[in-house]
Amino acid sequence: MRFSSRLAASKGASAVVLEDAPRATRIGYIKGILGEFVGTQGSYRSRSEPLDAQETHEAFSALVRDEADPWDYDNQSAWAALVAHLKECAWPEFYDFVELVGVLLLKKDEDIPFTDPDYFKAYQTKVNALLQEDNIGWSLNKDAQLVRQTPKALSKRVELVGSSLGDRFETARVHYQKALKYLYQHPLDEANSVKEIVSAVESVARILHPKASTLGEAIKLMRKDAKYSTQLLEALEKLYAYSNSTPLVRHGHAKAGKPLLAEAELALFMEVSFIRYLIEVGDGGV
Repeated sequence: MRFSSRLAASKGASAVVLEDAPRATRIGYIKGILGEFVGTQGSYRSRSEPLDAQETHEAFSALVRDEADPWDYDNQSAWAALVAHLKECAWPEFYDFVELVGVLLLKKDEDIPFTDPDYFKAYQTKVNALLQEDNIGWSLNKDAQLVRQTPKALSKRVELVGSSLGDRFETARVHYQKALKYLYQHPLDEANSVKEIVSAVESVARILHPKASTLGEAIKLMRKDAKYSTQLLEALEKLYAYSNSTPLVRHGHAKAGKPLLAEAELALFMEVSFIRYLIEVGDGGV
């Protein structure tokens, strides 16, 4: 199943999907990567690219079920036609093409006897470096599929939180959904993701402890209740302190910088677990 089909199948209320292929990323891919692996026949120089532009374009058009026109004008070269198509196609189809080239290179590696060209590995490295540099979030795996590598256990926890935040926790659910969007949809916004997931926890805590006006006050109240773990509350308090002291998150700071993607992901998954914990312990499960 190609990227765009897998993406469509994954859509849902709790689906974690990173979106978009920005123009700058497309240009970076075309100019910085594609030309090393896709070339045209009849070049004045000795051709070293393993794939042919026209054949690759035909395979792409067949894959996405697109007609040749308007990409194959007579006054355009095969390369120019392919580039035009990649610049204008829908973003999921662009990633279909990224995967397609990977698949073709894997086949090329298998078909060349007595040598070890490893075209795919070189392509995979370059694609993943570009996606990481542009903060896109997908990565090309060894099978030439673009994946978001989120541990299954954590993904399951995310789904459980989404289903637990019912009408009573509507405000928390809004913050939670925003946190996911900031972290898993282009453009990534790590600082706002941290802000929103902490706000989601704060909203849950305040509903469970109406006398509290902040998460810090709610934690103080929970410390007086023996059913809460003191050590876990300390961890939650430190996360709250982190969000309040980190540049660009909950309060303005003169200090430059922002949370790392790894920090934002860690905060998200820890706070997701705390949401489940507070609801289960503080409210007997919802």
